[in-house]
Amino acid sequence: MQLQMNQISRDWTILHAGRKFYVNYTDSDGQTLALCNRNNWEVWEETDEGTEELDVYFSKGDTPKEQRKAENNSLLKERLIMFCIENWDSQFMQEIKAKLQEQKGLLGGILND
Repeated sequence: MQLQMNQISRDWTILHAGRKFYVNYTDSDGQTLALCNRNNWEVWEETDEGTEELDVYFSKGDTPKEQRKAENNSLLKERLIMFCIENWDSQFMQEIKAKLQEQKGLLGGILND
């Protein structure tokens, strides 16, 4: 067997200041449709209208209030990403790694029989 490409995608649901955010990190060592028209990190917020991407952009025509909101959202996005990075190897991930090692052992036993 020869490995051609790796793709990883990780999701977090974060409650912060009474708001709910969904953060996704996706990366690949090859070309993948999952990364078309986006960066590695995406942050979405659950709102009354549904789930929408956290608005971090503004244009020259925006009001100062809209610009401040986008700037604040940009800082919030950075904080959420930093939180995810700091919690990448959480207890949940440790449990997944242990289960994978267990599966590897079981598969190794089957293949060696």
